[in-house]
Amino acid sequence: MSDIRMVIGGLFLIYGVILIVAGVVGAAVNLWTGLAMAVFGGAFVIWARVKRV
Repeated sequence: MSDIRMVIGGLFLIYGVILIVAGVVGAAVNLWTGLAMAVFGGAFVIWARVKRV
């Protein structure tokens, strides 16, 4: 059974990476938002891996 934290964390990681790429190419706000989303998503994934339900 899939844990919802993995789904949420994975989506935040994917969108964060997309925004990081967009931030490197263009606006700096995308870079900072992407970094924050990637860190948040990574924390969710680590949390789901460490503390299993």
